[in-house]
Order: sequence, then C-alpha cells, then structure tokens
Amino acid sequence: MHAARSLARASRAIARPSPAVLPRAVVAAVPCRPTFSPLRFYSAAPEAQQEPAAATAETAQNGAGAGPKDGKIEVDAGKVDELTKLLEEQKKIVAELKEARLRTLADFENLQKISTREKQQAKDFALQAFAKDLISEIDVLNLALRSIPAERLVSSSDHTPNSDLLGLHEGVKLTKRGIEKVLAKHGVVAFDPTGEQFDPNKHEALYQAPVPGKEPGSVLECQEIGYMIKDRLLRPAKVGVVLSTE
Repeated sequence: MHAARSLARASRAIARPSPAVLPRAVVAAVPCRPTFSPLRFYSAAPEAQQEPAAATAETAQNGAGAGPKDGKIEVDAGKVDELTKLLEEQKKIVAELKEARLRTLADFENLQKISTREKQQAKDFALQAFAKDLISEIDVLNLALRSIPAERLVSSSDHTPNSDLLGLHEGVKLTKRGIEKVLAKHGVVAFDPTGEQFDPNKHEALYQAPVPGKEPGSVLECQEIGYMIKDRLLRPAKVGVVLSTE
C-alpha cells in the first residue's frame, strides 16, 4: 500500500509542468515600472481665512449695536465731580511736598555754610592758646631790649662798639623777630595804637592824663602792644589815654 502511494505521487510530479527558470541577466534586463498609490491633499487655508472674517463681521455688528445712540456719550456728573475733587486734593499735596522739599534744601545749604564757617574758625583759632604763650615770651624779650640803653652799646672811653653787649642785643632782636614771623605766618599780627583814637574793643586804658596839644581821647602811649588773630582780638593793647582839659 505504501508503495502504491509513492508510485502515484511520482506519476503526478511527472505530469505537472515545471516553471521555466530565467537567467539572472535576463531578469536584470527587464525594466521594472514603479507603482504609486494616488494621494490627494486638502488645504484648510480657505476655512482659516473665512473664520477671522466672520469673527470681524460679528465684532463689528456687536460694536455697532453696543455704541452710543445718536453719537452722544452719557456722563455721570457725580463721578466727574468726585474725580475733580480728588485731582484738586492731589495738586495740593504735590504743592506741599514741593514747598517742603525747597525748605529742606535751604536748611541743608545753611547747615553746610555754618559747618564750613565753624571748621574754618576752628582751624584759624586752634593755635590761640599757644600764640598767647609766645606773646608772653615776646614781652620778655621787649623788656630785655628796653633794659639796655643805646649808650651802653658803645664804649664810654673811646666810643667804640661794645662787641659783646652789641652781639647779645642783636641776638635778642633776631629772636624776637623770628617769633613774630612765625606768629604772622599763622595770622597773629601785633598792633601799636599810639596816636589813634581809643577803642574800648581793642584797647585797655591803664591811665588818663591831660596833655596840652594832644587830642582828647587819643592814645598817648602804648605800654604793651596788642595782638590780633585773623579778625579776632587775641590781646588788647594796654595804653594811656589823653584826658580832656575842659
């Protein structure tokens, strides 16, 4: 039975024609025509353009319906008065703030001027106590110079200069002159009011005496010179005053 089945299969295979096998060169020479599936593209641009146009028309229609009738705008008088009053109040506040600002600036400028002046005064008069001490030393040197008469500076026998005493006298004068230069450098200046009118703000009267030919109230002599530091009195001059004879 098995042999009969094999024989039947073999007979069917012989009876069926076998497909022809083409060479590779022949297959490559046959042109292949590509096939495309048809596609259609649709654009939504017209619809997009139509939507804004429709929206614009609808907005214009709504705006025309909501606008004022006969071109007139209704105004709330009470609201206008309230806003006007509020505006006036704000203007007053602004004016007050401007005035306060100007006052503050003026006060600040005055404070700056006062501070600058006080600093300058403190700088000018910082050496006041030291200057007074130097003035006292100048008084001592003046007394030393006055204690040596001019005739003692020369020899009494042959009228030749007394070299030792003359050298000492010149040394004291140079020392006094050097101290006065230092004081003048810092604004301390000496003054001798002899012959001037007596000024109680700058002079200290030690005595009064009637002197014929002299103007009453004038300074007869200055026993101790005065000193000024800048425009301030450092020490008054001690003077004698001419008394009126009437």
